[in-house]
Amino acid sequence: MFKFATAFARRDATDRHDALEEAPRPEESAAESPLAHRFLTRQPILDPGNRIIGYELGVRGDVPLPVLPGASDEANIGDEYLITCVADLDFRRALGNRLVLLSLSTGTLDNPLLDTLARERTLLALQADELTPRIAERVAALADAGFIFVFDNYSGDIDQIGFLQHFEYARLDVTRLDALNLSHLALHLRNAGQVRLIAGNVENEEALDACRQLPFHLFQGHHFTQLRPAAPHKLDSNRMRVMDLLNMVMKHAELPKIEAAFKQDAALSIRLLRFMNSPALGIRHEIQSIGHALMMLGHDNLYRWLTFLLFSGDQGDARTLALFRTALTRARLLEILGQERLSPDQRGGLFLVGVLSILDALLNVPMAQALANLRLPQAVVSVLQANAGPYAPYLALARACERFDQDTVARWADQLGIPPDEINLAHVNALIWSESLEL
Repeated sequence: MFKFATAFARRDATDRHDALEEAPRPEESAAESPLAHRFLTRQPILDPGNRIIGYELGVRGDVPLPVLPGASDEANIGDEYLITCVADLDFRRALGNRLVLLSLSTGTLDNPLLDTLARERTLLALQADELTPRIAERVAALADAGFIFVFDNYSGDIDQIGFLQHFEYARLDVTRLDALNLSHLALHLRNAGQVRLIAGNVENEEALDACRQLPFHLFQGHHFTQLRPAAPHKLDSNRMRVMDLLNMVMKHAELPKIEAAFKQDAALSIRLLRFMNSPALGIRHEIQSIGHALMMLGHDNLYRWLTFLLFSGDQGDARTLALFRTALTRARLLEILGQERLSPDQRGGLFLVGVLSILDALLNVPMAQALANLRLPQAVVSVLQANAGPYAPYLALARACERFDQDTVARWADQLGIPPDEINLAHVNALIWSESLEL
């Protein structure tokens, strides 16, 4: 069962949104920040069981970047920003034992900021075609000091493979290789050294199935957020009951009527009472009845809790947990970015849009069918079904942040008038918040 108490009781514990007020405004960013047009992006890393075991974070892109005096090149400036984000203590605490993968330039290997990283949980990816004997010596020294390296985008060059001995991981980009070349390079890497293989940019189930036939250990990408045509639908009776309750709460039905509906489902009633009596909520007196619990929660928090329950129908389902973790991060990012820009009556829908934006993948049905049993505000339906309405730019921006799509992030950020520094800080805060929740 998911444990959501911290989502309500400690909502702001790791949220440093107040710092956004100090973020440079657009004109200041352009003049002062070396990352004036760079946006933080992320991509999950999953094990064979679809459990999220880490993230790649990046600020790379094709946008020109001014070089500050004393910096060797643009790539090093971006690397320094990235390392600073990862070294943040709140960030490290929230991620716990999850891995963080950073793609760095070889020039950053001499940067003292590397010493701020949690070496046992940080993977440093270096492009195979940038390796030289001198760089290999530096990699070997850092590996002896506890750093973990990823041999990235091997092309098959015989000179490159000689450096593999210093690397614990190797990664191949699935989108750059056809099936024959992917198979050839994966087998070549496995036979050449004792490395764990990462399949990069696995974006659909077909690509995942192909990679599973090869000796890959980890899979990076958003394949788990896509519909699975061969898998069964998940519109089961438990979720339908939750949807019925959601509809009652959305219409602000009287609490006695909602209580009566709860009492028809003993399992749901028990879960509500357990949740309300969780120590993390800090309620001094034990909740003894469903009516008391509903009164304490109120319609808004009850709606949010019921939305969470949509994801708890598959006990032990790692894919559902990965979907939910992604949805929570997306929802919190939307909420942070939009709360000062949308009207008060629209702000409440931001979190809802983020969570429900992967409902189609959860239920494994088209979005229109997934929403058919929910009576949602038209603005929420419009963005989820047609990418239209006031929430659409925020959802598009959040999705782009998940896909290393710098151009799309920049386009929506410009349209919304949100400076890059604010988006990057909000992204980090959203990830910290979602990872701090016990699911």
